[in-house]
Amino acid sequence: MRIIECHLEFSGFDDHLVKAGTSVYLWNLVQHFRDAGHRAGAVTAAHGLLPVIAEQHEVTDLGWSARERIPVPLDPLEWPGFPPTVTLDVTARAHRVTVDGIDIVLLSGGVLDAFTDSFHPPRELEGRSLDFLKPLVFQVMAARYLREQVPAGTVVHLHEPIHHYLLPALLTGHGFHVVSTVQTNLAVNTKVYGPQVRAVLEHMDADPSVADGLADPPLDSRTERAMRGFLPRTLLYRDYPEREGHDYITMLGLVARSVAAMDFLSAGQLDHALTQAETPFEELFRRLAVRRELHARQDLLVVGGCAIGDEWLDVRRDDGIRERTLTGLGLDPALPTLFHNARYSVQHKGQRELFRGIRSLLDEGRRCNVLLHCLASQPPDDEDLAALVGDHGDLVRAVTGPMSNAAIRDWAVASDFCVFPSKFEMDTFLMAMGEAMAAGSVPVATAQRGMRHFGHAADLDAPGATGLALPRSFRVDDPLLAEAVRAGLERMLRVWHEEPDRMATLRARSVAVARGFTWQAVARRFLAVFEACRAGTRPADAVPSVADALRAGAGPAKPFEAGDGRAVRETDGVRVRWTGRDARRVEIVPPAPGPEVIALDRDGAGFTGWVPMPEDAVLVVLVTGADGRTAWSELPVGDAG
Repeated sequence: MRIIECHLEFSGFDDHLVKAGTSVYLWNLVQHFRDAGHRAGAVTAAHGLLPVIAEQHEVTDLGWSARERIPVPLDPLEWPGFPPTVTLDVTARAHRVTVDGIDIVLLSGGVLDAFTDSFHPPRELEGRSLDFLKPLVFQVMAARYLREQVPAGTVVHLHEPIHHYLLPALLTGHGFHVVSTVQTNLAVNTKVYGPQVRAVLEHMDADPSVADGLADPPLDSRTERAMRGFLPRTLLYRDYPEREGHDYITMLGLVARSVAAMDFLSAGQLDHALTQAETPFEELFRRLAVRRELHARQDLLVVGGCAIGDEWLDVRRDDGIRERTLTGLGLDPALPTLFHNARYSVQHKGQRELFRGIRSLLDEGRRCNVLLHCLASQPPDDEDLAALVGDHGDLVRAVTGPMSNAAIRDWAVASDFCVFPSKFEMDTFLMAMGEAMAAGSVPVATAQRGMRHFGHAADLDAPGATGLALPRSFRVDDPLLAEAVRAGLERMLRVWHEEPDRMATLRARSVAVARGFTWQAVARRFLAVFEACRAGTRPADAVPSVADALRAGAGPAKPFEAGDGRAVRETDGVRVRWTGRDARRVEIVPPAPGPEVIALDRDGAGFTGWVPMPEDAVLVVLVTGADGRTAWSELPVGDAG
């Protein structure tokens, strides 16, 4: 089988060039395809690095070049001062480097050589510089190269739909078997500019009608307007302007229409993409085009999966390493030790709540070592991190610069608990959590769907529980999650001190579960999917299917009792009272863009507050439970008495 991994970023063949985890993922995957006897290679952009790559590898000019004058319509709201349509004049050349028997084709020229340091254009260039369109240019030139140089029957494996939403349609009708992998959880309703999609497809002699019928229906009821105003702050949903002739269409729906299979990194990620279950977005999601398109193609949806590095599969848990590591850091090896390893991203990774929760724990007099690696390009100016380190410098060690893989493994081996309070369902596998577990660190982490494969549970007595699950969060600066971090760690420290047998069981389960995620198994699943695509059979039958993902993600047996309330008109506004057995936060959400949300105050067994009178005498209420589940409701305003 011939397999081409096609992605804007493919640099894992050289550790010095890696910018993100996707490159590591791709390099692991392509090596295992090679080892299984298949002809595997890659097509990527050169990013201006040909001279750098030539210092370590032989670079061959393939003699292929192409010129395109690409018409690109621009949304005038996003690109003020630019003409309605610009023409990108691009010439690309192809070079090849062969590493460990794997051919990597590098497309260079013009904007394809821009952004050497980051590969991707910075978000702030949107609407300001046409260089922001580098991913679009790569898609067009990669399609030209694949059409002209790669034989029909090849499997073309694409990664991250926001960077390849045009490619499946551009390759349709050319004999390829195209598979798309959804690497990260952008808002599932992320959209692309319809006129731009149609113009590029038509220019490349592809069928522009694939973009038809992908706009959402009107969403203008009272509750829908409240949801649309509120949900962008959860990062689950993006709202788009609705204007005649300037339609925005579902990006995932567009991709799903033209691929042979769509892959996800975990069953939980797939479950979340299909349902948005137990989130504030769940109700509105049921009405969107992206849901319709994904559900209509469930036979194409698969879980190829992800894995931890092979070097973590036999990490030795060693008291000597623990003592040497902790004493070397000036810490006491006799204390329980917490560990967090992630890039510095205070909202995505829940680090603000992590820092605040740990600080509260230590302020109460609890004693434990804290090892924090939060990788940042520059030392972050973070008040919470500074306060944690400043107040508890005898217990906390924080590194924000790069660490070697060996040092990270030593920290993991030296730790007892790995803490990952990630938010917004933005993690789709969380390799760092699996690596720490493989080293014997017991997880304390949020119950994100994209992390559930690691087996942590709210109930430590649940069959197979590896560690403690904290409530999911879809809030910026979430005090409920910060308190859950504090309370969860306090609970697990008691286990460490008082229940050594339980601790040993959790540790053994963590190691066993994490070490089950191997690249060999991932490659085997992908090859089964690729064979199904080539044979014209259902990809979902080749590997764990949609039904498996949804069964695994079935909600709690106990229903969420959000409760009910009463709203009474007063002289200067409305007095609201709400009671609900499972309610932990109750908010009034006005049906307007960027609404000023009013949180009711806890009052004994319920919640009370005063709010302005709504225009139509009906309030929209959002209730959040202790486990992160939510419910929307409408509450009419009545008179006293």
